[in-house]
Amino acid sequence: MTGNAETLANEAHKRAESAGHTASLLNLADVKPAQLTAMKTALFIVSTWGDGEPPDDAAEFWYKLESAELDLTGLNYAVLGLGDKDYADFNGFARQLDERLTKLGATQLTIRADADLDFEDTFVEWSERVLTVLATRQVAATAS
Repeated sequence: MTGNAETLANEAHKRAESAGHTASLLNLADVKPAQLTAMKTALFIVSTWGDGEPPDDAAEFWYKLESAELDLTGLNYAVLGLGDKDYADFNGFARQLDERLTKLGATQLTIRADADLDFEDTFVEWSERVLTVLATRQVAATAS
């Protein structure tokens, strides 16, 4: 809602492309859950609004994903949540998204990162972990 997730998504996109990965940048407002079945990798940078709810841009995607019966076994993903520790359900949406993706069969690239209001260091650490995992998998795939 404040644009922080969007700003970090743009930065993550630049970092991925600079590391040699082909990447698309999508707003969850423009994604249908069924589209995840065709993706091999997805990085989610999401904020939590109010009492653990998704922001407006992600709400429709989330409510459809909650009830969707999808097979996401081909999807590798990572989640970075932006929140405020002063709220009882800190990073509630990020946590719920992570749990739902796993329940639908998707595989975590790295553990979810939960960032507070001062999110820069958490973002840098998370994005470096994700890019390291992706690079390792790319090398392994090339060697096979």
